[in-house]
Amino acid sequence: MNMEEIKKNWATYKAILARLEDDNINTLLEDLGQRLCLAPANSNNKQYGCYPGGIVATSIKLAKAMQALNTFHGDSVDIKSVYKIGLLHDIGRLGTIEADWLLPQDSDWHREKLGNEFKVNFDLPKLSHLQRSLFLLNHFQVQLTEEEFFALVSLDERESKNTLGALLLHARDMLED
Repeated sequence: MNMEEIKKNWATYKAILARLEDDNINTLLEDLGQRLCLAPANSNNKQYGCYPGGIVATSIKLAKAMQALNTFHGDSVDIKSVYKIGLLHDIGRLGTIEADWLLPQDSDWHREKLGNEFKVNFDLPKLSHLQRSLFLLNHFQVQLTEEEFFALVSLDERESKNTLGALLLHARDMLED
């Protein structure tokens, strides 16, 4: 992904989230934006989003897939919740407030033999992506409805807790294929 695509995706990501009219999300984007817009979603090139800007690019695709699924099923879920969860569900892949989860790979062997374009920052506390996402959302006081919270929990358990969770899991499965 080149820098122009990264900038375009970041502008799209911010514009969609701005429609939610949530000052806390805006603060999150202001504080973490430079890191978030460049962060990869995964370390291995066989996984989705293994490139600079991967979190944002794949979150946009996922949110749009969730929106299409929601429309197909009669718009049963509030569109703001669809986009909030679709765009913010993987924010924990960034890392912590101060440090990145994925760092540049400095080993040619790991890159060439294993496909690891990035390496995991083992100095971070060992948490799941969901746990880090919830921490970051909480830190920036981004309010989640009960439906949104249970949809996020669906990710770790790989079992939908509600319709929004089903949209999230189905869109994630589409992304991983």
